[in-house]
Amino acid sequence: MTYSQRLSEGANSSDIVYLEHQIGMTKEELQIALEEREKYERELAHLNLSSIGNATKDDSDEQALMEKSSQTQNLIENLSAQLEQLQESLAKLGD
Repeated sequence: MTYSQRLSEGANSSDIVYLEHQIGMTKEELQIALEEREKYERELAHLNLSSIGNATKDDSDEQALMEKSSQTQNLIENLSAQLEQLQESLAKLGD
């Protein structure tokens, strides 16, 4: 349903604009988090390839990267759920 169709059916325009803005912001945050996760995965792969030698330093670096990757994955899951809720709320305004 388009913006004008929602308006003609009585949905509050400020609610629609707000939800559309929130959806856009959440999509941007999600894209950034996905890029960060990809970066951490590349760094982990590089670290694993160069792990010959400094095992203790590499282990702590690997652990730190794995923690950052895990936190980023949690953020991705939260943002995905938030995005889904926002889109459902926007769809309900059209009903």
